[in-house]
Order: sequence, then structure tokens, then C-alpha cells
Amino acid sequence: MKVDELLEDLTDLLEDSKELPVVNKVMVDKTQITDIIDEIKANLPAETRQAKRVVSERNKIIEEARKQAETLISAANQQRTTMLESSEIVIQARQEAQRIIAEANNTSKKIKNATNNYVDTVLQKTEEALSVNLNDFHRKRQSILSLKNAPSTPAPAPAAPSAQSIDIDVSDKSTAD
Repeated sequence: MKVDELLEDLTDLLEDSKELPVVNKVMVDKTQITDIIDEIKANLPAETRQAKRVVSERNKIIEEARKQAETLISAANQQRTTMLESSEIVIQARQEAQRIIAEANNTSKKIKNATNNYVDTVLQKTEEALSVNLNDFHRKRQSILSLKNAPSTPAPAPAAPSAQSIDIDVSDKSTAD
């Protein structure tokens, strides 16, 4: 169950609880409230674990891209060394090695940028969801606290009817003419 649904259950439980006369308080089932709060606590860490998992996946992708770049650079260096051994194609080998290194660095940057964008989007959505849930939680908690802290003043007695009465004619004058 999601945190916002659990908070809604908590609110429903409070609204359905019996009110105690005179003291402006309600009786609630402590076990039910405790169970709902425990479920909320269990669900919040799940969202936190999800955010950590996303960061971990991002780091793995970046590490994999770095390894691929190193492999490409190593291959380029080996190819360059081989080409240098052949005196006819030294210039060509240097150009090809530089092109491969530039391509590897370019590919690495693209993968890293795409990964960072993806992780940023996921973290932003997670942050927004957590923020909404936290705001709901605070609002509902404030509601509970205001019920708890509301002054318990007795309702005012109805005013005694006065000896004088005032008759007010509210009929439409335009139809009377």
C-alpha cells in the first residue's frame, strides 16, 4: 500500500472514531493506528531504497562506459604502436589513433550525459513523490494535532427568546403593485 493511501486510511479512522461528549476528543483503536503508522514507516524506506538503487545503477553504467572507453583507448594505442612499426604508414596510424581516441572519448561523454539525465529524471520524480507524500503526512498530522489541541469549550446555550418581536416583510414589492 502506498504512503498516501495509508495516510488516507489514518484520516478515515479518525473521522470514523467515536467522539467523547463534552471533552471534544475521540476514541480510536490504538492497534489500528499503530498498524497504519508501521506500514507508513515500512513504505518510506522502500522509496529511499529505490532512489539508492537508481544511483547505484547510474554508477554501474558510468563505470561500464569508463571501461569501454579504456578498452577503446587501449585498442587505439595498440593499433597506433603497430602502425608506428611500419614506417610507410606512420602518419596514417597517428591520425587513426587520434580519431579512435576522440571517438571513444565522445562515446564515453555521450553515455555519461545520457546516464546523468536519466538518473536526474528518476531522482526528480522520486523527490517529487516523496515531497507530496511528506506534505500529505504533515497536513494530516497537523489535522490530528489540531483535533488533539482544540479547546474543549462547551457549546453556547441558545439565547432566550426576546419579549419583543420584529416582523420583516420579505415579499417582492414589484408583484404587490
